Formats: sequence, C-alpha cells, structure tokens
Amino acid sequence: MGGNVVGLALAYAVFVLWSTGRTLEDAALMPVNTGGTLAANSPKLIALGIVAVLVTGAVQRRWRQTVSAAVLLAGTISAGLVLKLALLSRPGYIANSFPGGHVTACAAIVLAAVLVLPQDLRPVALVLGAVFTSFVAATTIELGWHRLSDTIGALALCGAFAAALTDARPPRWAAVTAACAPIAAVLAGFVVVAETSRADLVIVATGGITAAVLAAVTLPLCALPRATANSQVSAGYDGRPTYPV
Repeated sequence: MGGNVVGLALAYAVFVLWSTGRTLEDAALMPVNTGGTLAANSPKLIALGIVAVLVTGAVQRRWRQTVSAAVLLAGTISAGLVLKLALLSRPGYIANSFPGGHVTACAAIVLAAVLVLPQDLRPVALVLGAVFTSFVAATTIELGWHRLSDTIGALALCGAFAAALTDARPPRWAAVTAACAPIAAVLAGFVVVAETSRADLVIVATGGITAAVLAAVTLPLCALPRATANSQVSAGYDGRPTYPV
C-alpha cells in the first residue's frame, strides 16, 4: 500500500506541482474531443461493470470478498472524485484532472473482479482487465480528456485500496513489484514526455504503462489467501466432500 501512496503523491508532485513536468506533459496534450457516444455511455458502462462484479460475488456466495470488492469500488471512485474536485488543484487556470476518473473506475472494476473470482480465474481477469484498462487510458489521452499522469495517479489510488483490502498472501517479489510499479511508472512517464511531445507516442506509452502497472498491482491478489477459517471458500472450495478417484 505504501508504494502506491508514494506513487500517487510523486505523480502529483512531478507532473502537476513541478512546472517543468507540467510544461512537458502539457506539450503533448491533445485538443479536447467531446467523445460523442463514449462520453454519453461511459457512466452506464461503469455502473454495469460494478453491478456485474457484485452480482458475480453474490452468486458464488463469496460474501467477504464481495464486501471487500464493494468497499474497493466505492472507496476508489469516491476518493478519486474528492482528490480531483476538492483536495488537489492544478496551478494556473486549467481545471485539475488528477487522478483520472475513467481509469480509476475501470481499474477498480478489474481489481474488484479479481477479488470475487475463484483463484484459477484471477490470472485471466488480470490479463483481460489490463488490456481493457490500457485501451481506456489511451482513449482518454487521445480525446484530450486526461494526461499520462492522471492515469498513473488513478492506478496508484486503486492499487492502494486493493493492497489494503486483499486477504492474499503474495510472494515477496510480487508484493515488491506491486509497491514499486507506480513509482517506476512516474519515472517512465517523465522520460516519455521529456523525450517527445508527439501525442501518438504518448498515447502508445500510456497504454503500455497502464497495462504494466495494473498487472503489477493486481498480481498480489492472485496469490493464495491467508490461512483463515474461510480460506477454502476463498480459494473456490464449495463445501462438498471430495473423494479420491
């Protein structure tokens, strides 16, 4: 969790508060596009994703994981809005867009889905979720809605909530990778905007960084749960006796 919080703060400091980082990133900012159908339907799609995750958990009677998923979804989306609209500001006359709301919602849905799914399906959700979220992040850059740093901040925020709510016991390397990924993303993002102001290259870089960071912060959730009274249920055991074949 600590690494994600540091990554969130570092992204804000480097790309929003620091004039050099802010200028470099703004140089690649695309003209704002209304987004048309995407903008009109994105709230519905987000709501549909949230409902689908919670229903999936409830149908499996994975109540503890479903509650954790609900807290993660509500916490990340609410925290993102509070940070963007109330607590954080952007110097100058441009409205603050950090952290990005669309990527926050999308990444939160992916992480919540991993929490409620059985153990053997979590890696599949990780891969598909990373690909889809990278597409969403790249699209928000292309439409001029957000900057690369907004995406990094959103992923770090979601990673912090996921780390706090999971019952997984990941290997040390997975935990370290998850903690370091947002910080590494800030450094990689700075290199990208320092080396080029071409929007197409920044869009591609955003997609790659998003997929890598989300995969890294999701990886610990794919580990086996801690030994608890409900550990068999957490791993997908349905309570029926098993017999040798």
